Amino acid sequence: MKRWSATAIFSLTLLCLLASVSQAQVFDLPKVKSYAHDNSPFLKAKESEIGIQKGERTITRSFMLPTLSANGSYTHYKLEHGTIEGVSGEKQKPDRERLAGDVSFNFVAFAFGKNYFNYRGSSLLVKSKEREYERTWQNLVFDLSKVYYSLLTVDKTILATQKTIESLQALESEIKQKVEVGRLPEVDLLKVEVSLSKSVDDLSKLKTFREDLIGELRRLMGYGEKEKLEIKDVPIAKIETKHFDTHELLSTAYTSRDDLKSIEHTIKSVKYQIKSVKASYFPEVDLQGNYSQQAPGNTDFVSDGSAGVVLSMPLFDGLSRKGKTDKLSYEKRRLQSLYRDKRLEIDKDVKTALKDYRETLVRVDSTERSVNHAQEVLRIERLKYRLGRTTINFVLEAEGQLLAARSLFYKAYYDNFIARDNIRLATGTLK
Repeated sequence: MKRWSATAIFSLTLLCLLASVSQAQVFDLPKVKSYAHDNSPFLKAKESEIGIQKGERTITRSFMLPTLSANGSYTHYKLEHGTIEGVSGEKQKPDRERLAGDVSFNFVAFAFGKNYFNYRGSSLLVKSKEREYERTWQNLVFDLSKVYYSLLTVDKTILATQKTIESLQALESEIKQKVEVGRLPEVDLLKVEVSLSKSVDDLSKLKTFREDLIGELRRLMGYGEKEKLEIKDVPIAKIETKHFDTHELLSTAYTSRDDLKSIEHTIKSVKYQIKSVKASYFPEVDLQGNYSQQAPGNTDFVSDGSAGVVLSMPLFDGLSRKGKTDKLSYEKRRLQSLYRDKRLEIDKDVKTALKDYRETLVRVDSTERSVNHAQEVLRIERLKYRLGRTTINFVLEAEGQLLAARSLFYKAYYDNFIARDNIRLATGTLK
């Protein structure tokens, strides 16, 4: 009995685990964003660009630090040799084997800031990539919001279509009974069936469109292909009207847009790179040192060492530095043009987003009234039809108008949320 109980408990536990694995995860918008932040492949690729640029910064910083290297060698000759460097006289003994080891030190003591300017420019490029990442994240958040609210729109429209189908099915059953006793013509039943078939077809198209949206959401989130995904239903609530000042929004955008700041950092980086190239026209002072030990294979090591200051100055480089300076100067001009264009783009984005938001407020108000009116029209047409004062055509038309009004309302309602996010995206404050 105990063995059977243990087996039953194990089987029940296994079934519960399988059920939990196959059950779809339900996401609200904050959870969608959080998952995408941790798993989006596109976002991870953008994050890797920051790491690449940090590697470049480390390389440029290495030229500001001393270098230390050690070497060791063992050589076996066919004939005897006496080639110990820095040694003469009796200590220079011939041998077929040679052992040597040395440590070298080098440090750029002064180069008119050439390496420092390179490092500062590289550091600014890291900041530029970080700003690009933040802007990419904001664009991804907006895309996620658009798909999420589109899914809610479709879900609400599906429910409205299902209600219309249920209403038409009830009307079909009612008419069928009256047709059978001869109280209504059969053509009324046929018209209802045609309208019902159209609604069922519309429902099928909506479900297909919903699957497409789910697929797009999964792609943006980086969601596993085999895992099920569902979104949490959000009930309709009163739209909160917000008043925005255009000048205030533009001011916020100019100071907050990460893509604009990214260009600013890149321009500053190019300026430092130009300074670095110009500094290379001047002399460079290096501190160098060396310590070595050498010996034939069968004798003691002999030590040697050196220390000194090296002054170097390139006299002619085939106009290489001039070419670099010209190239960087044109790059700076290009970036400055992009900067001006980006400010114009921001101006357009903010004004367009604000216009779209105000438009959605009008649409929400008008479509909400249309739904109320369509409901009343349908109620009256049904009553008139039951009393024999109208035809089935007016009832079916009222059913279609109510469904259309509900669809437009849901579209306008969730477009309002998208428009508000678009304002935040345009001003660089979307999170």
